[in-house]
Amino acid sequence: MASKIEQLSFLIVDDYGDMRGVLRNMLQSFGVTDIDSVANGREAISHIESKRYDVILCDYNLGEGRDGQQVLEEIRARKLIGVSSIFVMITAENTRLMVMGAVEYEPDSYLTKPFTKDLLAQRIERLLNKKADLLEIEQAIDRREYELANDLLDRRIAENPRNLNEFVKIKADLALKAGAYDQAEAIYSGVLSQREIAWARVGIGKSYYGNKRYQEAKQVFQGLIDGNERFMAAYDWLARTHQAMDEPEEAQKVLETATAHSAKAIVRQRALGELALRNHDEKVAERAFGQAIRLGKHSIYKHPSIYANLARAKAVTASGDAALMVLRDLKKAYKGDTEAKLYSSMTEATIQEDMNNGARARQCMIEAHELYKELGTQAAPELALDMARTCNRMGETERASELLHQAVKNNHSDELFLKAVGETMGDLGLSEDPGAMIAGIKKEIVRLNNRGVELAKLGKLDEAMLLFEEAVVGMPGNKVVNLNAARIFMLHMNESGIDTDLLAKVREYLERVRQMDSEDRTLHKMQSMLKQLLRNSANPEKRENG
Repeated sequence: MASKIEQLSFLIVDDYGDMRGVLRNMLQSFGVTDIDSVANGREAISHIESKRYDVILCDYNLGEGRDGQQVLEEIRARKLIGVSSIFVMITAENTRLMVMGAVEYEPDSYLTKPFTKDLLAQRIERLLNKKADLLEIEQAIDRREYELANDLLDRRIAENPRNLNEFVKIKADLALKAGAYDQAEAIYSGVLSQREIAWARVGIGKSYYGNKRYQEAKQVFQGLIDGNERFMAAYDWLARTHQAMDEPEEAQKVLETATAHSAKAIVRQRALGELALRNHDEKVAERAFGQAIRLGKHSIYKHPSIYANLARAKAVTASGDAALMVLRDLKKAYKGDTEAKLYSSMTEATIQEDMNNGARARQCMIEAHELYKELGTQAAPELALDMARTCNRMGETERASELLHQAVKNNHSDELFLKAVGETMGDLGLSEDPGAMIAGIKKEIVRLNNRGVELAKLGKLDEAMLLFEEAVVGMPGNKVVNLNAARIFMLHMNESGIDTDLLAKVREYLERVRQMDSEDRTLHKMQSMLKQLLRNSANPEKRENG
Protein backbone atom coordinates (compact mmCIF):
# COMPACT_ATOMS: atom_id res chain seq x y z
CA MET A 1 0.00 0.00 0.00
CA ALA A 2 2.74 2.45 0.96
CA SER A 3 4.50 1.91 -2.37
CA LYS A 4 1.35 3.07 -4.13
CA ILE A 5 0.77 6.18 -2.04
CA GLU A 6 4.37 7.31 -1.88
CA GLN A 7 4.48 7.73 -5.68
CA LEU A 8 1.50 10.09 -5.77
CA SER A 9 1.38 13.88 -5.91
CA PHE A 10 -0.80 15.58 -3.29
CA LEU A 11 -2.37 19.01 -2.88
CA ILE A 12 -3.56 20.02 0.59
CA VAL A 13 -6.13 22.83 0.71
CA ASP A 14 -6.89 24.18 4.19
CA ASP A 15 -7.06 27.70 5.62
CA TYR A 16 -5.50 26.60 8.94
CA GLY A 17 -1.73 26.30 8.87
CA ASP A 18 -1.75 23.78 11.73
CA MET A 19 -4.09 21.46 9.83
CA ARG A 20 -1.96 21.74 6.69
CA GLY A 21 1.00 20.71 8.85
CA VAL A 22 -0.87 17.74 10.36
CA LEU A 23 -1.89 16.46 6.90
CA ARG A 24 1.62 16.95 5.52
CA ASN A 25 3.08 14.94 8.44
CA MET A 26 0.56 12.15 7.86
CA LEU A 27 1.47 11.93 4.18
CA GLN A 28 5.21 12.08 4.86
CA SER A 29 4.82 9.16 7.27
CA PHE A 30 3.56 7.14 4.25
CA GLY A 31 6.69 8.07 2.30
CA VAL A 32 5.01 10.76 0.16
CA THR A 33 7.42 13.48 -1.00
CA ASP A 34 5.42 15.36 -3.67
CA ILE A 35 3.21 17.53 -1.45
CA ASP A 36 1.96 21.07 -2.11
CA SER A 37 -0.29 23.01 0.24
CA VAL A 38 -2.37 26.18 -0.10
CA ALA A 39 -4.57 28.22 2.21
CA ASN A 40 -7.58 29.15 0.07
CA GLY A 41 -9.66 28.26 -2.96
CA ARG A 42 -8.08 30.85 -5.27
CA GLU A 43 -4.61 29.45 -4.65
CA ALA A 44 -5.95 25.90 -5.07
CA ILE A 45 -7.37 26.68 -8.53
CA SER A 46 -4.10 28.36 -9.53
CA HIS A 47 -2.04 25.31 -8.50
CA ILE A 48 -4.41 22.85 -10.18
CA GLU A 49 -4.28 24.90 -13.40
CA SER A 50 -0.51 24.50 -13.56
CA LYS A 51 -0.07 20.94 -12.23
CA ARG A 52 -2.03 17.69 -12.36
CA TYR A 53 -2.37 16.19 -8.87
CA ASP A 54 -3.13 12.55 -8.12
CA VAL A 55 -4.91 13.39 -4.86
CA ILE A 56 -6.48 16.62 -3.59
CA LEU A 57 -7.31 16.82 0.12
CA CYS A 58 -9.56 19.86 0.47
CA ASP A 59 -11.23 21.28 3.55
CA TYR A 60 -14.80 22.46 3.04
CA ASN A 61 -14.54 25.70 5.04
CA LEU A 62 -11.77 27.83 3.53
CA GLY A 63 -12.56 31.24 5.03
CA GLU A 64 -13.21 34.09 2.60
CA GLY A 65 -13.62 33.25 -1.08
CA ARG A 66 -14.41 29.85 -2.57
CA ASP A 67 -15.32 26.99 -0.27
CA GLY A 68 -14.24 23.41 -0.93
CA GLN A 69 -17.41 22.54 -2.84
CA GLN A 70 -16.91 25.51 -5.18
CA VAL A 71 -13.30 24.46 -5.80
CA LEU A 72 -14.52 20.98 -6.76
CA GLU A 73 -17.29 22.34 -9.00
CA GLU A 74 -14.91 24.58 -10.90
CA ILE A 75 -12.10 22.09 -11.46
CA ARG A 76 -14.56 19.40 -12.62
CA ALA A 77 -16.49 21.79 -14.88
CA ARG A 78 -13.25 23.10 -16.41
CA LYS A 79 -11.82 19.57 -16.61
CA LEU A 80 -8.73 20.59 -14.62
CA ILE A 81 -8.54 17.11 -13.07
CA GLY A 82 -8.63 13.83 -14.94
CA VAL A 83 -10.76 10.76 -14.31
CA SER A 84 -7.93 9.12 -12.37
CA SER A 85 -7.54 12.03 -9.92
CA ILE A 86 -8.94 11.67 -6.40
CA PHE A 87 -10.72 14.52 -4.58
CA VAL A 88 -11.38 14.02 -0.88
CA MET A 89 -13.50 16.60 0.96
CA ILE A 90 -12.58 17.15 4.60
CA THR A 91 -15.47 18.39 6.72
CA ALA A 92 -16.48 19.11 10.26
CA GLU A 93 -19.46 17.09 11.49
CA ASN A 94 -21.81 20.09 11.33
CA THR A 95 -20.95 20.93 7.70
CA ARG A 96 -21.24 17.51 6.10
CA LEU A 97 -24.97 17.72 5.39
CA MET A 98 -24.47 21.11 3.71
CA VAL A 99 -21.74 19.67 1.53
CA MET A 100 -23.90 16.72 0.55
CA GLY A 101 -26.50 19.14 -0.80
CA ALA A 102 -24.39 19.48 -3.97
CA VAL A 103 -26.51 19.14 -7.09
CA GLU A 104 -24.00 17.81 -9.60
CA TYR A 105 -20.37 17.56 -8.53
CA GLU A 106 -19.61 15.32 -5.58
CA PRO A 107 -16.19 14.40 -4.17
CA ASP A 108 -14.78 10.88 -4.42
CA SER A 109 -15.01 10.63 -0.66
CA TYR A 110 -15.59 12.57 2.57
CA LEU A 111 -13.42 12.56 5.68
CA THR A 112 -14.99 13.97 8.83
CA LYS A 113 -12.67 15.58 11.39
CA PRO A 114 -10.98 14.33 13.44
CA PHE A 115 -9.49 11.31 11.64
CA THR A 116 -6.38 9.20 12.07
CA LYS A 117 -3.57 8.67 9.59
CA ASP A 118 -4.59 4.99 9.34
CA LEU A 119 -8.11 5.99 8.23
CA LEU A 120 -6.64 8.42 5.69
CA ALA A 121 -4.37 5.69 4.29
CA GLN A 122 -7.24 3.17 4.10
CA ARG A 123 -9.49 5.68 2.33
CA ILE A 124 -6.84 6.60 -0.26
CA GLU A 125 -5.97 2.95 -0.89
CA ARG A 126 -9.63 2.04 -1.46
CA LEU A 127 -10.10 4.97 -3.85
CA LEU A 128 -6.90 4.08 -5.74
CA ASN A 129 -8.13 0.51 -6.26
CA LYS A 130 -11.53 1.73 -7.40
CA LYS A 131 -10.06 4.29 -9.83
CA ALA A 132 -7.63 1.74 -11.27
CA ASP A 133 -10.47 -0.73 -11.87
CA LEU A 134 -12.59 1.86 -13.71
CA LEU A 135 -9.82 3.87 -15.35
CA GLU A 136 -9.92 2.37 -18.87
CA ILE A 137 -13.71 2.73 -19.03
CA GLU A 138 -13.76 6.26 -17.64
CA GLN A 139 -11.03 7.34 -20.03
CA ALA A 140 -13.09 6.03 -22.97
CA ILE A 141 -16.09 8.01 -21.69
CA ASP A 142 -13.92 11.09 -21.22
CA ARG A 143 -12.86 10.78 -24.89
CA ARG A 144 -16.55 10.32 -25.86
CA GLU A 145 -15.77 6.85 -27.21
CA TYR A 146 -19.09 5.47 -25.97
CA GLU A 147 -19.14 2.29 -28.05
CA LEU A 148 -15.74 1.31 -26.69
CA ALA A 149 -16.87 2.16 -23.16
CA ASN A 150 -19.93 -0.07 -23.52
CA ASP A 151 -17.82 -2.93 -24.92
CA LEU A 152 -15.43 -2.64 -21.97
CA LEU A 153 -18.37 -2.56 -19.55
CA ASP A 154 -19.96 -5.66 -21.08
CA ARG A 155 -16.64 -7.50 -20.76
CA ARG A 156 -16.23 -6.59 -17.08
CA ILE A 157 -19.88 -7.30 -16.23
CA ALA A 158 -19.55 -10.78 -17.82
CA GLU A 159 -16.66 -11.47 -15.42
CA ASN A 160 -19.05 -10.92 -12.46
CA PRO A 161 -16.48 -8.94 -10.41
CA ARG A 162 -16.86 -8.13 -6.73
CA ASN A 163 -17.74 -4.52 -7.59
CA LEU A 164 -20.22 -5.55 -10.30
CA ASN A 165 -22.74 -2.85 -9.43
CA GLU A 166 -20.26 -0.06 -10.20
CA PHE A 167 -19.97 -1.28 -13.80
CA VAL A 168 -23.72 -1.83 -14.10
CA LYS A 169 -24.41 1.70 -12.84
CA ILE A 170 -22.06 3.25 -15.41
CA LYS A 171 -23.68 1.23 -18.22
CA ALA A 172 -27.17 2.31 -17.16
CA ASP A 173 -26.10 5.95 -16.84
CA LEU A 174 -24.62 5.86 -20.37
CA ALA A 175 -27.93 4.50 -21.68
CA LEU A 176 -29.78 7.35 -19.96
CA LYS A 177 -27.47 9.98 -21.47
CA ALA A 178 -27.93 8.41 -24.92
CA GLY A 179 -31.73 8.62 -24.56
CA ALA A 180 -32.07 4.82 -24.52
CA TYR A 181 -34.60 4.96 -21.70
CA ASP A 182 -36.04 1.47 -22.15
CA GLN A 183 -32.56 -0.04 -21.99
CA ALA A 184 -31.69 2.01 -18.91
CA GLU A 185 -34.94 0.99 -17.20
CA ALA A 186 -34.22 -2.68 -17.88
CA ILE A 187 -30.75 -2.40 -16.33
CA TYR A 188 -31.97 -0.54 -13.24
CA SER A 189 -34.85 -3.02 -12.84
CA GLY A 190 -32.38 -5.89 -12.91
CA VAL A 191 -30.44 -4.33 -10.06
CA LEU A 192 -33.58 -3.68 -8.02
CA SER A 193 -34.77 -7.26 -8.49
CA GLN A 194 -31.72 -8.31 -6.44
CA ARG A 195 -31.91 -5.66 -3.72
CA GLU A 196 -33.05 -2.09 -3.10
CA ILE A 197 -30.33 0.43 -4.04
CA ALA A 198 -31.01 4.17 -4.06
CA TRP A 199 -29.12 5.00 -7.28
CA ALA A 200 -31.02 2.30 -9.18
CA ARG A 201 -34.36 3.60 -7.87
CA VAL A 202 -33.41 7.14 -8.96
CA GLY A 203 -32.40 5.70 -12.33
CA ILE A 204 -35.81 4.07 -12.77
CA GLY A 205 -37.42 7.43 -12.08
CA LYS A 206 -35.19 9.15 -14.64
CA SER A 207 -36.03 6.45 -17.19
CA TYR A 208 -39.75 7.01 -16.63
CA TYR A 209 -39.21 10.74 -16.94
CA GLY A 210 -37.29 10.34 -20.20
CA ASN A 211 -40.14 8.27 -21.62
CA LYS A 212 -42.64 10.92 -20.45
CA ARG A 213 -44.20 8.53 -17.94
CA TYR A 214 -44.43 11.42 -15.53
CA GLN A 215 -46.97 10.00 -13.09
CA GLU A 216 -44.80 6.94 -12.50
CA ALA A 217 -41.68 9.10 -12.22
CA LYS A 218 -43.41 11.30 -9.64
CA GLN A 219 -44.29 8.26 -7.52
CA VAL A 220 -40.68 7.04 -7.61
CA PHE A 221 -39.13 10.36 -6.57
CA GLN A 222 -41.77 11.01 -3.91
CA GLY A 223 -41.16 7.53 -2.51
CA LEU A 224 -37.43 8.22 -2.26
CA ILE A 225 -38.07 11.42 -0.33
CA ASP A 226 -40.56 9.68 1.98
CA GLY A 227 -37.81 7.17 2.75
CA ASN A 228 -35.12 9.82 3.26
CA GLU A 229 -36.11 13.47 3.60
CA ARG A 230 -32.51 14.54 2.86
CA PHE A 231 -32.26 12.76 -0.49
CA MET A 232 -31.60 15.98 -2.38
CA ALA A 233 -31.39 14.56 -5.92
CA ALA A 234 -34.90 13.17 -5.54
CA TYR A 235 -36.26 16.66 -4.73
CA ASP A 236 -34.65 18.09 -7.86
CA TRP A 237 -36.12 15.39 -10.09
CA LEU A 238 -39.52 15.53 -8.40
CA ALA A 239 -39.67 19.29 -9.01
CA ARG A 240 -38.65 18.76 -12.64
CA THR A 241 -41.40 16.15 -13.02
CA HIS A 242 -44.05 18.46 -11.56
CA GLN A 243 -43.01 21.09 -14.11
CA ALA A 244 -43.30 18.60 -16.95
CA MET A 245 -46.83 17.84 -15.68
CA ASP A 246 -47.75 21.57 -15.72
CA GLU A 247 -47.75 21.76 -11.93
CA PRO A 248 -45.46 24.75 -11.25
CA GLU A 249 -46.91 25.51 -7.80
CA GLU A 250 -46.23 21.94 -6.65
CA ALA A 251 -42.72 22.11 -8.12
CA GLN A 252 -42.07 25.30 -6.16
CA LYS A 253 -43.21 23.67 -2.90
CA VAL A 254 -40.83 20.76 -3.49
CA LEU A 255 -37.86 23.08 -4.03
CA GLU A 256 -38.78 25.21 -1.03
CA THR A 257 -38.64 22.06 1.10
CA ALA A 258 -35.35 21.03 -0.51
CA THR A 259 -33.69 24.40 0.12
CA ALA A 260 -34.88 24.30 3.73
CA HIS A 261 -32.91 21.06 4.14
CA SER A 262 -29.92 22.16 2.04
CA ALA A 263 -29.60 25.89 1.39
CA LYS A 264 -26.10 25.81 -0.09
CA ALA A 265 -26.88 24.61 -3.66
CA ILE A 266 -26.89 27.63 -5.99
CA VAL A 267 -28.44 25.67 -8.89
CA ARG A 268 -31.39 24.67 -6.72
CA GLN A 269 -31.85 28.20 -5.36
CA ARG A 270 -31.84 29.57 -8.91
CA ALA A 271 -34.41 26.99 -10.03
CA LEU A 272 -36.62 27.89 -7.05
CA GLY A 273 -36.38 31.59 -7.85
CA GLU A 274 -37.33 31.06 -11.50
CA LEU A 275 -40.32 28.94 -10.51
CA ALA A 276 -41.44 31.49 -7.93
CA LEU A 277 -41.24 34.30 -10.51
CA ARG A 278 -43.34 32.24 -12.91
CA ASN A 279 -45.84 31.69 -10.10
CA HIS A 280 -45.85 35.45 -9.30
CA ASP A 281 -44.46 34.72 -5.83
CA GLU A 282 -41.92 37.52 -5.84
CA LYS A 283 -41.11 37.29 -2.12
CA VAL A 284 -39.88 33.70 -2.43
CA ALA A 285 -38.11 34.61 -5.68
CA GLU A 286 -36.34 37.50 -3.96
CA ARG A 287 -35.07 35.25 -1.16
CA ALA A 288 -33.96 32.50 -3.54
CA PHE A 289 -32.13 34.78 -5.98
CA GLY A 290 -30.54 36.71 -3.12
CA GLN A 291 -29.23 33.47 -1.65
CA ALA A 292 -28.05 32.32 -5.10
CA ILE A 293 -26.04 35.53 -5.54
CA ARG A 294 -24.45 35.16 -2.10
CA LEU A 295 -23.57 31.53 -2.83
CA GLY A 296 -22.46 32.27 -6.36
CA LYS A 297 -19.91 34.97 -5.66
CA HIS A 298 -17.07 32.47 -6.18
CA SER A 299 -18.99 29.68 -7.93
CA ILE A 300 -18.76 28.36 -11.49
CA TYR A 301 -22.59 28.45 -11.41
CA LYS A 302 -22.94 32.21 -10.97
CA HIS A 303 -24.89 33.77 -13.84
CA PRO A 304 -26.07 37.28 -14.81
CA SER A 305 -29.68 36.11 -15.11
CA ILE A 306 -29.75 35.60 -11.33
CA TYR A 307 -29.11 39.33 -10.80
CA ALA A 308 -31.64 40.26 -13.50
CA ASN A 309 -34.31 38.06 -11.94
CA LEU A 310 -33.58 39.43 -8.46
CA ALA A 311 -34.06 42.92 -9.90
CA ARG A 312 -37.42 41.87 -11.37
CA ALA A 313 -38.51 40.50 -8.00
CA LYS A 314 -37.30 43.61 -6.15
CA ALA A 315 -39.24 45.85 -8.53
CA VAL A 316 -42.39 44.21 -7.12
CA THR A 317 -41.45 43.61 -3.49
CA ALA A 318 -39.53 46.85 -2.90
CA SER A 319 -39.18 49.58 -5.55
CA GLY A 320 -37.80 50.40 -8.97
CA ASP A 321 -34.83 52.13 -7.36
CA ALA A 322 -34.02 48.98 -5.34
CA ALA A 323 -34.20 46.95 -8.56
CA LEU A 324 -31.85 49.36 -10.35
CA MET A 325 -29.34 48.98 -7.50
CA VAL A 326 -29.26 45.23 -8.20
CA LEU A 327 -28.56 45.95 -11.86
CA ARG A 328 -25.67 48.18 -10.83
CA ASP A 329 -24.28 45.21 -8.89
CA LEU A 330 -24.75 43.08 -12.02
CA LYS A 331 -22.65 45.47 -14.10
CA LYS A 332 -19.89 45.49 -11.46
CA ALA A 333 -19.82 41.69 -11.22
CA TYR A 334 -19.66 41.18 -15.01
CA LYS A 335 -17.65 44.06 -16.43
CA GLY A 336 -17.29 43.80 -20.21
CA ASP A 337 -19.55 40.73 -20.50
CA THR A 338 -21.94 41.08 -23.48
CA GLU A 339 -24.49 38.63 -22.14
CA ALA A 340 -24.56 40.42 -18.78
CA LYS A 341 -25.04 43.77 -20.53
CA LEU A 342 -27.98 42.29 -22.42
CA TYR A 343 -29.63 41.02 -19.23
CA SER A 344 -29.10 44.41 -17.65
CA SER A 345 -30.52 46.35 -20.61
CA MET A 346 -33.57 44.08 -20.97
CA THR A 347 -34.41 44.24 -17.30
CA GLU A 348 -33.81 47.96 -16.95
CA ALA A 349 -36.07 48.67 -19.94
CA THR A 350 -39.11 47.22 -18.18
CA ILE A 351 -38.20 48.73 -14.80
CA GLN A 352 -37.77 52.22 -16.30
CA GLU A 353 -41.06 51.80 -18.19
CA ASP A 354 -42.83 50.97 -14.93
CA MET A 355 -41.20 54.06 -13.35
CA ASN A 356 -42.62 56.20 -16.21
CA ASN A 357 -39.13 56.93 -17.57
CA GLY A 358 -40.11 56.24 -21.17
CA ALA A 359 -37.07 57.81 -22.87
CA ARG A 360 -34.61 55.79 -20.76
CA ALA A 361 -36.69 52.64 -21.26
CA ARG A 362 -36.55 53.01 -25.06
CA GLN A 363 -32.81 53.65 -24.95
CA CYS A 364 -32.33 50.44 -22.94
CA MET A 365 -34.45 48.53 -25.46
CA ILE A 366 -32.33 49.76 -28.38
CA GLU A 367 -29.20 48.62 -26.51
CA ALA A 368 -30.80 45.24 -25.84
CA HIS A 369 -31.59 44.66 -29.53
CA GLU A 370 -28.00 45.52 -30.52
CA LEU A 371 -26.52 43.25 -27.85
CA TYR A 372 -28.81 40.35 -28.78
CA LYS A 373 -27.75 40.69 -32.41
CA GLU A 374 -24.10 40.82 -31.33
CA LEU A 375 -24.40 37.52 -29.44
CA GLY A 376 -25.91 35.76 -32.46
CA THR A 377 -25.79 31.97 -32.20
CA GLN A 378 -23.87 32.26 -28.90
CA ALA A 379 -27.04 33.46 -27.17
CA ALA A 380 -28.45 30.78 -24.86
CA PRO A 381 -31.94 29.57 -25.88
CA GLU A 382 -33.41 30.94 -22.64
CA LEU A 383 -32.31 34.44 -23.68
CA ALA A 384 -34.79 34.34 -26.54
CA LEU A 385 -37.60 33.82 -24.02
CA ASP A 386 -36.43 36.69 -21.82
CA MET A 387 -36.00 38.94 -24.86
CA ALA A 388 -39.47 38.04 -26.14
CA ARG A 389 -41.05 38.85 -22.76
CA THR A 390 -39.23 42.18 -22.68
CA CYS A 391 -40.26 43.07 -26.25
CA ASN A 392 -43.87 42.20 -25.49
CA ARG A 393 -43.81 44.28 -22.31
CA MET A 394 -42.44 47.24 -24.31
CA GLY A 395 -45.17 46.94 -26.93
CA GLU A 396 -43.00 45.20 -29.57
CA THR A 397 -45.38 42.25 -29.96
CA GLU A 398 -44.40 41.43 -33.54
CA ARG A 399 -40.72 41.21 -32.57
CA ALA A 400 -41.62 39.07 -29.56
CA SER A 401 -43.49 36.65 -31.83
CA GLU A 402 -40.55 36.52 -34.29
CA LEU A 403 -38.13 35.71 -31.49
CA LEU A 404 -40.26 32.83 -30.23
CA HIS A 405 -40.79 31.42 -33.73
CA GLN A 406 -37.02 31.54 -34.31
CA ALA A 407 -36.43 29.92 -30.92
CA VAL A 408 -38.58 26.97 -32.02
CA LYS A 409 -36.68 26.71 -35.32
CA ASN A 410 -33.32 26.75 -33.54
CA ASN A 411 -34.34 24.21 -30.87
CA HIS A 412 -36.94 21.99 -32.54
CA SER A 413 -35.61 18.79 -30.90
CA ASP A 414 -35.48 20.11 -27.31
CA GLU A 415 -38.86 19.13 -25.88
CA LEU A 416 -38.41 20.82 -22.51
CA PHE A 417 -37.41 24.10 -24.12
CA LEU A 418 -40.28 23.93 -26.61
CA LYS A 419 -42.62 23.48 -23.66
CA ALA A 420 -41.22 26.69 -22.17
CA VAL A 421 -41.69 28.47 -25.51
CA GLY A 422 -45.32 27.34 -25.64
CA GLU A 423 -45.92 28.53 -22.08
CA THR A 424 -44.34 31.90 -22.88
CA MET A 425 -46.50 32.31 -25.98
CA GLY A 426 -49.59 31.50 -23.95
CA ASP A 427 -48.62 33.85 -21.11
CA LEU A 428 -48.01 36.71 -23.57
CA GLY A 429 -51.14 36.00 -25.61
CA LEU A 430 -49.13 35.65 -28.82
CA SER A 431 -50.84 32.49 -30.06
CA GLU A 432 -54.25 30.93 -29.56
CA ASP A 433 -52.74 27.45 -29.99
CA PRO A 434 -48.98 27.49 -29.25
CA GLY A 435 -48.84 23.70 -29.40
CA ALA A 436 -50.13 23.58 -32.95
CA MET A 437 -47.75 26.33 -34.07
CA ILE A 438 -44.75 24.56 -32.54
CA ALA A 439 -45.81 21.21 -33.99
CA GLY A 440 -46.09 22.78 -37.45
CA ILE A 441 -42.57 24.23 -37.31
CA LYS A 442 -41.16 20.93 -36.01
CA LYS A 443 -42.85 18.98 -38.78
CA GLU A 444 -41.40 21.28 -41.45
CA ILE A 445 -37.86 21.02 -40.04
CA VAL A 446 -38.07 17.23 -39.80
CA ARG A 447 -39.29 17.13 -43.40
CA LEU A 448 -36.39 19.34 -44.49
CA ASN A 449 -33.82 17.20 -42.65
CA ASN A 450 -35.27 14.00 -44.04
CA ARG A 451 -35.26 15.43 -47.57
CA GLY A 452 -31.60 16.46 -47.26
CA VAL A 453 -30.55 13.05 -45.94
CA GLU A 454 -32.51 11.30 -48.70
CA LEU A 455 -30.82 13.42 -51.39
CA ALA A 456 -27.44 12.48 -49.93
CA LYS A 457 -28.34 8.77 -49.99
CA LEU A 458 -29.31 9.11 -53.66
CA GLY A 459 -25.91 10.63 -54.37
CA LYS A 460 -27.34 14.08 -55.07
CA LEU A 461 -24.86 15.79 -52.79
CA ASP A 462 -24.96 19.14 -54.62
CA GLU A 463 -28.73 19.41 -54.08
CA ALA A 464 -28.39 18.30 -50.46
CA MET A 465 -25.67 20.92 -49.87
CA LEU A 466 -27.84 23.70 -51.27
CA LEU A 467 -30.77 22.58 -49.15
CA PHE A 468 -28.79 22.52 -45.91
CA GLU A 469 -26.91 25.73 -46.67
CA GLU A 470 -30.24 27.54 -46.98
CA ALA A 471 -31.48 25.82 -43.82
CA VAL A 472 -28.45 26.96 -41.82
CA VAL A 473 -29.02 30.56 -42.94
CA GLY A 474 -32.61 30.37 -41.69
CA MET A 475 -31.82 28.39 -38.53
CA PRO A 476 -28.25 29.32 -37.51
CA GLY A 477 -28.76 28.16 -33.94
CA ASN A 478 -30.19 24.72 -34.79
CA LYS A 479 -27.76 21.99 -33.72
CA VAL A 480 -29.29 19.27 -35.91
CA VAL A 481 -29.27 21.43 -39.06
CA ASN A 482 -25.68 22.59 -38.49
CA LEU A 483 -24.48 19.02 -37.91
CA ASN A 484 -26.30 17.67 -40.95
CA ALA A 485 -24.90 20.48 -43.11
CA ALA A 486 -21.37 19.74 -41.88
CA ARG A 487 -21.84 16.02 -42.61
CA ILE A 488 -23.11 16.59 -46.16
CA PHE A 489 -20.29 19.00 -46.94
CA MET A 490 -17.72 16.49 -45.66
CA LEU A 491 -19.26 13.68 -47.73
CA HIS A 492 -18.95 15.92 -50.79
CA MET A 493 -15.27 16.67 -50.04
CA ASN A 494 -14.61 12.99 -49.40
CA GLU A 495 -15.65 12.34 -53.01
CA SER A 496 -14.42 15.51 -54.72
CA GLY A 497 -11.45 16.58 -52.62
CA ILE A 498 -10.86 19.36 -50.11
CA ASP A 499 -12.48 22.70 -50.93
CA THR A 500 -11.20 25.52 -48.71
CA ASP A 501 -14.54 27.38 -48.71
CA LEU A 502 -16.51 24.25 -47.81
CA LEU A 503 -13.93 23.32 -45.18
CA ALA A 504 -14.28 26.76 -43.57
CA LYS A 505 -18.07 26.31 -43.47
CA VAL A 506 -17.78 22.87 -41.90
CA ARG A 507 -15.54 24.28 -39.19
CA GLU A 508 -17.92 27.18 -38.64
CA TYR A 509 -20.92 24.84 -38.28
CA LEU A 510 -19.12 22.51 -35.87
CA GLU A 511 -17.83 25.43 -33.82
CA ARG A 512 -21.38 26.78 -33.52
CA VAL A 513 -22.55 23.46 -32.14
CA ARG A 514 -19.55 23.22 -29.82
CA GLN A 515 -20.43 26.60 -28.31
CA MET A 516 -24.05 25.50 -27.89
CA ASP A 517 -23.36 22.01 -26.50
CA SER A 518 -19.78 20.78 -26.26
CA GLU A 519 -21.00 17.38 -24.98
CA ASP A 520 -23.23 16.60 -28.00
CA ARG A 521 -22.45 13.04 -29.14
CA THR A 522 -23.10 13.69 -32.82
CA LEU A 523 -20.75 16.66 -32.67
CA HIS A 524 -17.91 14.41 -31.55
CA LYS A 525 -18.67 11.97 -34.38
CA MET A 526 -18.55 14.85 -36.88
CA GLN A 527 -15.28 16.12 -35.39
CA SER A 528 -13.78 12.64 -35.81
CA MET A 529 -15.12 12.52 -39.37
CA LEU A 530 -13.43 15.85 -40.13
CA LYS A 531 -10.09 14.62 -38.73
CA GLN A 532 -10.33 11.48 -40.88
CA LEU A 533 -11.17 13.55 -43.97
CA LEU A 534 -8.13 15.75 -43.41
CA ARG A 535 -5.89 12.71 -42.82
CA ASN A 536 -7.16 11.10 -46.04
CA SER A 537 -6.58 14.29 -48.02
CA ALA A 538 -3.01 14.47 -46.70
CA ASN A 539 -2.43 10.80 -47.59
CA PRO A 540 -4.34 10.04 -50.81
CA GLU A 541 -2.68 6.62 -51.24
CA LYS A 542 -4.12 5.46 -47.93
CA ARG A 543 -7.54 6.73 -49.04
CA GLU A 544 -7.39 4.79 -52.32
CA ASN A 545 -6.21 1.60 -50.61
CA GLY A 546 -8.82 1.99 -47.88
